[in-house]
Amino acid sequence: MLDQPSDGVTWRVRERRRVFAGGPIREIAVETVELPDGRVIHDYYQIQLLDYALIFAELTDGTVPMLRQYKHGLRRICLGFPGGAIEAGEAPLAAAQRELREELGCESDAWQPLGAFVTNANQHCNTAHLFRASHVRPVASPSSDDLEDVTVEYLEPSALAAPGLIDDIGHATHVALLLLATERVRYSRSPHNPE
Repeated sequence: MLDQPSDGVTWRVRERRRVFAGGPIREIAVETVELPDGRVIHDYYQIQLLDYALIFAELTDGTVPMLRQYKHGLRRICLGFPGGAIEAGEAPLAAAQRELREELGCESDAWQPLGAFVTNANQHCNTAHLFRASHVRPVASPSSDDLEDVTVEYLEPSALAAPGLIDDIGHATHVALLLLATERVRYSRSPHNPE
């Protein structure tokens, strides 16, 4: 067996076979897993995408830039925070700093990690590393190579509490970042999330 858990709750992976890898998809694998009650599932798929960083960036004037762009998974144009994939060997904070420069042409010396969260509790997919950057200032022109046409919108702090904003965002990790960064949700790190 591949896994030998001793807690009586964890599923045991008996077999794992990679079925695809390429582009932003690090791996799609099919596992044979044994449940704690002894049942065996022969086709439990796992998906690994690149981990990524998202940034709630507060400019020196108090506004928060968000990107309006088409997201194919949502099949619509929506708002989101700057961010992107963490490159091989890159630390999450370094990726966040790089993405802030690329997407907004900005820098900050005041970074606060808000947590790292797995995006799909059953298939894993990837980990989103969430950050808040304060006193953000422009230093260059944006140089992003995103596939989508992007419009930057600068939201006043009062607009961050607007009733329709969460619907306009639409993707879960961006909503989580909004809630954590604006302290609508208090969060303290745990041993499961040592970011």
